[in-house]
Amino acid sequence: MASFEQGHLTTDPETLDVEWFEILPIGDPIANILEPKQLTPVLNDCCEALVDISTSFNCAQAYFDAGWQHSMKQTYLRSGTAQRLHNVNESLPEGFSIFVFDGWRPLTLQSELFEAAYGDANLPAGFLAEPSEETTLPSPHVSGGTVDLTLSYRGSPLALGTSFDNFDERAAIMAFEQVDSIIRRLRRLMYSSMRRQEFIVYSGEWWHFEYGTPRWAAITGRPGCYQIAEFPQVRSDPDQGRRGDSP
Repeated sequence: MASFEQGHLTTDPETLDVEWFEILPIGDPIANILEPKQLTPVLNDCCEALVDISTSFNCAQAYFDAGWQHSMKQTYLRSGTAQRLHNVNESLPEGFSIFVFDGWRPLTLQSELFEAAYGDANLPAGFLAEPSEETTLPSPHVSGGTVDLTLSYRGSPLALGTSFDNFDERAAIMAFEQVDSIIRRLRRLMYSSMRRQEFIVYSGEWWHFEYGTPRWAAITGRPGCYQIAEFPQVRSDPDQGRRGDSP
């Protein structure tokens, strides 16, 4: 049975034999993100292709391994978003790298995840975006401009206060901002590195960053560039394609 449980993907940084306070600066404060009341439609798609980033980044294949029907083994992003993420990776201090949980989602997977998550009536709104078939207002991941990620240190992907897809208030990007801690310093490092490449974090999920989406456009006041992204061509080997049927 498919599951949102992803705790096995990451390690609590405090369990590692690392002098974190010696190698991590305090860092600049994370800006409090005010979520927009309305999204800004993306009127023109920039037509960047979806590219497989699995060969250039360490990727978890999180939903594929968790058994979701419409998941994919590869991880895709728009080419411009992938380049920005590469720039982030190159900018990180020695020993650190980006570890990717998820990128582009087909609309079928977004629907599958949303329906499963909100089968729980007690789950607060916002953890999973409602699937949208409207071309100019795609769900963030369906646009190809959204990536879920964490920092990895010397090969160990890190849990920055919670595991990935943990529907808990501690997942909020500001949850650890009040008191200096290892988690705060790591979150600040990741946040500042992503902001330099113009990514916008989602306030409720420390791992979720967007570029060029309707939400990104609403927050930055700039035109978005990604509408619904089309499914890319993949090899016919079933281990390299979708878990479910192709569109």
